[in-house]
Amino acid sequence: MTIKIDEHTDAFTHAVYEKIDRDVRATFTPRQVAAIENAIRASKPFQKHPVDIRGVIPCIFARFYFVFLVGRDRRSPTRNKEQNRMLRAGTSAAMFSVYLLLCAVAPILLLLLYGLKTLLGIDVFADQHLYEFLGDHGKQQAHRLSDINLNVTQ
Repeated sequence: MTIKIDEHTDAFTHAVYEKIDRDVRATFTPRQVAAIENAIRASKPFQKHPVDIRGVIPCIFARFYFVFLVGRDRRSPTRNKEQNRMLRAGTSAAMFSVYLLLCAVAPILLLLLYGLKTLLGIDVFADQHLYEFLGDHGKQQAHRLSDINLNVTQ
């Protein structure tokens, strides 16, 4: 029995039958044709949507198509779980990257602010300085900074 593909109204069923070899299609019984059509309908690759806008944009060098569909989400829970897992993994990776960036930038920013405070001669706590906590090495650095400060102001 030969299948008349023109009798099938939807494009997806037509495309499926076109991909089957003609010699194989010729051997299908009516029962096999019905089973194939039921299987195609069960997979529902062509559901109706409340908003279904499709179009073609012709350009000089090519034609582009666009599809805008809106409808209720009827995907399987397994697919939704996989998308949620990937979203959580992406969010976690982004948060970790921001954390690493802050850990790298914050000390540099604090040192720059401290240097600016020192150059401007601002004492946040009277009679207490960072070099007192750092020991002899801190005193040497503080004297160098004060020498630079004096040279800049003169």
